[in-house]
Order: sequence, then C-alpha cells, then structure tokens
Amino acid sequence: MQKRKSTFSILFFIKRKKLLKNGDAPVYMRITIDGRFLETSLKRGVNPKTWNEKKQRSTGRDRLSIELNDFLDSTLSRIYKIHRQLIDDGKVLDPKAVMTAFHGKMERPKMLREVFRQENEKYRQLLEIGGVVLGTVLRYERTERYLGDVDDMPFRTIDNEFVRDFFLFLKVEKKAEQNTANKYCKNLKKVIRFALDNGWMDVNPFQGIKFTAKNTTREFLTEKELTTLINKDFCIERLAQVRDIFVFCSLTGLAFSDVAALRPEHITIDDDGNYWIHKARQKTKNMCSIPYLESARVIAEKYREHPSCVAKGVVLPVLSNQKMNSYLAEIADVCGIKKTLTTHIARHSFACLALANGVSMEVIAKMLGHSDIKTTKIYAKVIDRSIAEQMGALASKFGSQK
Repeated sequence: MQKRKSTFSILFFIKRKKLLKNGDAPVYMRITIDGRFLETSLKRGVNPKTWNEKKQRSTGRDRLSIELNDFLDSTLSRIYKIHRQLIDDGKVLDPKAVMTAFHGKMERPKMLREVFRQENEKYRQLLEIGGVVLGTVLRYERTERYLGDVDDMPFRTIDNEFVRDFFLFLKVEKKAEQNTANKYCKNLKKVIRFALDNGWMDVNPFQGIKFTAKNTTREFLTEKELTTLINKDFCIERLAQVRDIFVFCSLTGLAFSDVAALRPEHITIDDDGNYWIHKARQKTKNMCSIPYLESARVIAEKYREHPSCVAKGVVLPVLSNQKMNSYLAEIADVCGIKKTLTTHIARHSFACLALANGVSMEVIAKMLGHSDIKTTKIYAKVIDRSIAEQMGALASKFGSQK
C-alpha cells in the first residue's frame, strides 16, 4: 500500500473582532499539517478595509502596507525552508515543531523516562499529604526503573511493538506474574495517555492491545488452621510477633498498610461499652467500622509498651511487608500449613470466616471499607468453591455402589 502523502499549508489572516488600539486588525499565521494546525500572532497590524482574504495580503498602496506584504512574503519563504529542513533532518513534522523553529528554537522532544520520573515526583508529593498510598508510588517507580533497562526514547517513537516487547520483558526477564505485568503496563499506559493529551505523540501505541487478567484463587485460613496458628508456641520472638500481627489482622480484616498505621485514636467505645476500630483505609480512604474483639485487644495490649509502638505512636510493632511475608513462610512451615502465607491472606481469612459464620455481605463490605459490594462478593465465590471442592471429595468417598 502506498504511503499517504503529508499535507502542509500556510494561511495569513486577520482578526477583525480583536482590533488594536489604533484601529488596525492583528495579523496571524496558521500552519496546518495533516489536519492539525497552530496559530500565532505575527506582531503586525493592518487596516481591515485594505485586507484581501483571498490573496492574504494588503491591497493598500501606502508604505506600511507594502512593508507588511514584503514581511509576509519573507515569512512564507522562511516557513517553507523550516518545513523542508525538518523533513531532511528526519525530525518530528507537526505544526508545533515548525512554529517552534519559526520562533527561533527547535523544540527538544519529550522523553518517556524523563516525563515518567516527573510524574513519579508528583506521586511522592501526593504521598506526603495522603493523596496516594506508598504501594502505588513504589509500583510506579518500579515501572520507570524497568523501562530503564532500555534506552530512553522520544514519545513519538513509541509504537505497538514497544509495548508488546515491554510486556514480554516483564514476563520473561523480571519473572512477573500475568496480573503483575498488567499493572506495570497500566502504569505505562497512564503516562502514554498524558503524552497523547499534551500532543507529544499522535498514535496510541496501546491501540489494539488487550492484556487479559488471570483469574487467581484467593487463599484463606480455615478456622482450624487459624486456631492452630493461635495456639502454637514460638520460642523465637520475631516469629511470635509476626504471628500475633497476622492473627490481629485475621480478627479485624485490616490490610497490612492499615494495621501498620493503626493508632490508639482509631479505637473507640460506644454507649453500650462495645469497642470499635474506626479508620479510613490507606488505599481508598473509605472508612472502616470494625468490631474490636477482645481477642484482638489482648494482642494489642501485649505490645502496648513495645519500644517501636511507643516511638511511633501505633498499636502494633509492624515490620516491613517483605519481612512479614518472609517470616510468615517460616510460621506456615512450623505449623504444618500447606499454604503460602502473606499479610493479605489475613484479610481474606477475616472476610471468608465472617461469611461462613453468617455475617451479611453488606456488613462485611462496611468492615472491609469496600466502596462496591462487588468486591466483597469475590469472597462468596471463594467460599462456594471451597464448599464444592470439599463436597466433591465427600462424593468420591461415598459414591454409589453397584
């Protein structure tokens, strides 16, 4: 297929409704390339009665009209030269590039990683005022670092192939799971959208690309497994501490970032003497209203004088998420739990155990701080699948006998 020829035109015109103080109309120039255009004032004026729109010149015979027409002729010649130079240099060819050169400077193309870093700095500023959570900021910064494994490039050179190669790089080189790779590509897509909105690129490189999410099984602890965890004696202090925090989350439904930021002021007592945790989620800012069970209060009381809690003004001495997950792997092994324990499984366990014990979906959504009950219904599917699997095993034991 023959490549479509680029279109290019220059138009001189006046604005009759924006007259200058002396009554002249300001003269403007419009550059159009492939349907896109930009306008600029030429800092010249003309008597609107002498302007010929068809010829794009003044019909006056006075000295000022002659000088204006000479200026327009030289401007026209200069714009054509700039246009030709951009083509010869293989540079970006659009109205903005031509106009920038006309005003005396060639615009440096916007670079992907440079803009990505600038956007990440904004996320860091939002983090300081609570506009985003740390996990979001770290994921965007990690995306930018992964892009650093390839040379920085102008936005206009990013194409469909680059996006697909980046996704493959995440899967193969970084060993990212399907859904994790999707998140990194989603971060890239947001910056690409920003570039498109600012006119730094014309074609969306994500056009026609669809990243399919992989269905994942949300693991949770059964009552028996959680009881085993609670009753286990640990002689190693760090394991006992991590186990206590995991159990606390299993009894409250708090996510890792929320339990790490839990303070005494988040705990209240109602008129009936019932204890509550009222706290906005770090991730969504949705308010959680959670009954503060006595078993959870006993754990918190155990660490009330812990140096870390006193220094930070928090309820529990929560370690980093990485350390927590590392120690939880040890704990699962010691307790004989054949599941990959992570901090988030505690939240899943809370939701599933609450459902299994007859707590309504609406109440669980309120406790977890979900803004949409559809999110909460995921746990109902987990429960249904677990029941189906167990009944399937039962059916195999008591199948029909011939």
